[in-house]
Amino acid sequence: MSENEQLRSASEPPPPGTRTMSIVRWIMLVALIVLAVGAALWYFHVGPFHTVTQEAGVLYHCPMHPQIIRDRPGTCPICGMTLVPFKPVTEGAPPPAPGTTPAAPGPSPTPLPPATSMLSGHSEVYLEPQRVQMIGVRTGRAEKKTLAGEISTIGIVTVDESRLTMIHTKTTGYVDRLLVSRVGDPVRRGQIVAKFYSLELIAAQEDFLAALKNVHALSGVEGADTADIVASARRRLELLGVTKSDIDRIESTKQVQRTIDLVSPVSGVVITRDVLEGHEVGPGTTLMTIGDLSHLWAVLDLYQSDVDRVRPGQKVSLTLPAMPGRVFATTVDYIYPLMDTQTRTAKVRVLLPNSGGKIMPGMYGDARIEVAPREVLTVPFNALLDNGNEQYVFMVSGPGHFMPMAVKVGVRTPDTVEILSGLNAGDEVVTSANFLIDAESRMLAAAQSQTAGVAPPAEHAGHAGH
Repeated sequence: MSENEQLRSASEPPPPGTRTMSIVRWIMLVALIVLAVGAALWYFHVGPFHTVTQEAGVLYHCPMHPQIIRDRPGTCPICGMTLVPFKPVTEGAPPPAPGTTPAAPGPSPTPLPPATSMLSGHSEVYLEPQRVQMIGVRTGRAEKKTLAGEISTIGIVTVDESRLTMIHTKTTGYVDRLLVSRVGDPVRRGQIVAKFYSLELIAAQEDFLAALKNVHALSGVEGADTADIVASARRRLELLGVTKSDIDRIESTKQVQRTIDLVSPVSGVVITRDVLEGHEVGPGTTLMTIGDLSHLWAVLDLYQSDVDRVRPGQKVSLTLPAMPGRVFATTVDYIYPLMDTQTRTAKVRVLLPNSGGKIMPGMYGDARIEVAPREVLTVPFNALLDNGNEQYVFMVSGPGHFMPMAVKVGVRTPDTVEILSGLNAGDEVVTSANFLIDAESRMLAAAQSQTAGVAPPAEHAGHAGH
């Protein structure tokens, strides 16, 4: 190719669209630069750096543990939840009470000072009407009521302990035969319950027969005191537990009895049987226990708050599910001086006649103790909060205002609680959602202590930098 032809080919125009693509590339480059600058401005002015510089007066607390309060973001040292911001003074404090003149615009108002009767460690809570409705707050009134003239409780039928008799021997030997061997068997007074064999008893019988023989031998000797010898030998057999009928049999037959009879001194039923035939027994061994079931006890449970209202002699009506339709009328016989540490109840004993023998020990029943009625101040049972150390309620001190009030309580029933002090008749108290209000009250009290310069609790002081 000649030089002229080469110059003509080099001066040919570029392909169509090249200039347009170049302009588009420059426009895209400028747009990316603008976006990068905007992102940088947002990052430095409204991004995470802005969240570090919080508004004055904002603190952070744990939603699950309101007592954990910090002056910067972090996590709860107890449960690990993220701390959330709140304004303890301007948002949590209650507004001025109804009827007062609003304060002039300016700094946030100081929270209302706590009342002298308000519970320590808590703060008065104010909730907006819509929030009160949202959490389901319900209220009731402290009212004067007449406490019922009876106490309802439950009781267990037991054996009369004063009518229990133990059968035992007065010397060492062996149970040769048991004539009453089953628990629950009826026993009559004087009935033979066992045959007893003892070497000591055999020796005592021989001495008695020897004394009788000497009486006949010395009957003609002047001055011989044979009566005392026989009486002494007979007395020894009696002290060893030999019955009069056995002694008379020995005297009439002039024979030593291999076994003697053990008889029941009372009528009743066998409550326990502790030996078998062939057992070796001694003076401290109980062969069986016999109980007279013609008279029983019913032992009733009383709560601590009811003990002071019960006195011996008060009328008691007892009903047993095993005997529907029958009401047993009796009286309080004894109030036990000890409290049951397991059930936290006191025991009251009443007498229960059982002439027909239909009532069985171990039955349970419902009892009503007649007591003097009295007028007391009560609140609904659900209004009371009890943490084990103190009892309190939340009193409505104004629209949306809830004040924690320490109270002293008396008798508790499933529906009401007696208030001995802390409230007056007509006071309105919270009966529903009071646990939520309680958490809010504790949180506000902790926040106010923090803003007042009170150090955090000692157990969490080491986490103040979180």
